[in-house]
Amino acid sequence: MRRAIFLVVLGVSTLALVVGAALATPPKGATTTVLTRATFGTFAHQNSGVKVESKPGEADLVIAKQVIEPGGSSGWHHHPAVSFFLVKSGSVTAYDEKCKKTVYKAGEGFIESSAHPGLVRNQGKVNAVIYATHIIPTKTTEEGFRIDDPQPKNCNVK
Repeated sequence: MRRAIFLVVLGVSTLALVVGAALATPPKGATTTVLTRATFGTFAHQNSGVKVESKPGEADLVIAKQVIEPGGSSGWHHHPAVSFFLVKSGSVTAYDEKCKKTVYKAGEGFIESSAHPGLVRNQGKVNAVIYATHIIPTKTTEEGFRIDDPQPKNCNVK
């Protein structure tokens, strides 16, 4: 009986992984390069009205560069982080889980800080270059840094 229950649980788990992978929307025409990562541990600083704070041993800072080709996209995903995105060149259109879109041009930026899926797309004619600064939990592995999500219902953007 225990063996039968184990086999059923194993089968359902495997099916969930396969279906989850099939529903994920991977990047297309987008390349991300992690430039550096550092562990800061505990910190609490403020200056000029800006305050940042972490719990003991819980904060790493990651800086990455993403290049999105014309027509390319990040795929639907989220990060276990507070993320600051700076558009260096080109422009991108960011979509949230409700399919609300916002265009960001070179010199503009945006922040993401939730577990809700988002997608960034280059609808221009030149490569879009984005620099990202992510504040993530220290224990986050490189594989766990990006969490792929299925395409939200009622939003046909890919």
